[in-house]
Amino acid sequence: MLGITFWVLLALTSPPLFSADAQIRLPLAGHTKLAAGDARVEVDGPYRFVTIGGRTGYQPLSLKTKLRLDTQLHGKPRGTILLWICPLETLSVVSRMETFSRADPEAQEYPLASDTWPSRDISRSTFAWHWRSAWHPQMIAKFVSGWPKRDYQLDSNVIVEHLPLREKTWYHLALTWNVPEHRLRLYVNGILAGTTDYPGRTDEPKPELYLGNTAMALSGVEIHDAELSAEEVDRNYAGAHMAEDLKVRSELLDLFTVRAKPKLNWSPGRDWKLAYQTTFTHAIDVDGWTQQGCLNEPYRMNEKRITPDGLLLETPDQIGVETRMYLWSPQNFEGDLAVQLEFRPERATGLALLVTQASGMAREDFILDHPPRTTGSMVTIIGDGVRNYHWEFFRKTPDVRSDLQTQILVKNPWTRPLGMSCLPEFAIGRFHALLFLQEGARIRCVIDDQVALDVRDDASINMGPVFNTGRVGIRLMYQTRMTFRNLKVWSRNSGVRILQ
Repeated sequence: MLGITFWVLLALTSPPLFSADAQIRLPLAGHTKLAAGDARVEVDGPYRFVTIGGRTGYQPLSLKTKLRLDTQLHGKPRGTILLWICPLETLSVVSRMETFSRADPEAQEYPLASDTWPSRDISRSTFAWHWRSAWHPQMIAKFVSGWPKRDYQLDSNVIVEHLPLREKTWYHLALTWNVPEHRLRLYVNGILAGTTDYPGRTDEPKPELYLGNTAMALSGVEIHDAELSAEEVDRNYAGAHMAEDLKVRSELLDLFTVRAKPKLNWSPGRDWKLAYQTTFTHAIDVDGWTQQGCLNEPYRMNEKRITPDGLLLETPDQIGVETRMYLWSPQNFEGDLAVQLEFRPERATGLALLVTQASGMAREDFILDHPPRTTGSMVTIIGDGVRNYHWEFFRKTPDVRSDLQTQILVKNPWTRPLGMSCLPEFAIGRFHALLFLQEGARIRCVIDDQVALDVRDDASINMGPVFNTGRVGIRLMYQTRMTFRNLKVWSRNSGVRILQ
């Protein structure tokens, strides 16, 4: 089907369920059911309709195909966009490679709605809502020109960090906004998946929306001039009476809600060797550790001192690249790895992560072999020749959810998310016990005996080997104040005998 323009008020036979107060409704359920309500819709280019799982949707067949909707509702102070998408293939994180990004810089962008054409280039738009095959964010909706700033000058946007989409499965997506009250929300199948609760800069969008992408079917679009509540979003999802894939439902609940976790009270067997330990309660306990970042004015540490309770670290309050820091262990560890550490958050802001198996790309000791690094930037572990696993275990910064303790484990420098889940809020001012346990390709991340993540790495998917050597590091972002104590590092190097 090629280009066609509708400006219609249709009375559909057997229409999909829509909210009565929707200002614009786009069923996209067939050639005679493209639009409903007082909406002008223009399609230019080849497209088709496909029926999957009992639901019909629109799919553009060319990157040049435009489905354009005249509307100013996305520029209102409050609003909601609801839609259904169905990927034709399973979509997840893809490590960015020059082999495709050079030829197609927007290869990882899957626009759902944008006020600018071509819609794949998010930097050219003001309002845009994209799913992306990149980690953090994997979905983003923004209300500001260009790529939104999330650290230095907070812009109005909301993200979902990790959202794999399963082949031929319909997903109900909802974006709600309330600009005067600084509240943005993203929902997936009625489940809250992304939140923003800070005042951010907004810009005036163009009075049009371009909808859809070639990799997904799209249907059931609604646009409201009111912020729907979580309950209203869930009712809209449930009201469609779509058959629910229980595996997908469980995956979404694992990603975005607090669920009961398995327990693990680990103790090392006889084949484990205690390779390093410190209480962090004596001055000599930090001997040999390498600090990277927050070393020079005006971004020196607020505090770094030994206390009777442990090592107290506090980063600067300023938000910036150089208000972050690493602390690297005095030695490498080899083989299976268990890291035990107690941490006490002293304030409800900031971000802390544990880095393990950190080495150079050829397994070399990156502290000894590489030129000294002085920056606390994330670039060290995701884009500067250092391979590692990093586990973000305390996350209270503007670019993550504020209502839960999200947990994420990432393999670098491919930025491959190995797992994500949620825990209840941590008690501030109380010690919590952390355990990183790697046995071969299996990795478990445990806090207070709750298994937050239980994942497996894979050396056969073009994202590096299963790591088994390197240093351990602690990294803190800005506005973090935390005390650490009782570090123990255990190793198990079966099948290898080191000759002195």
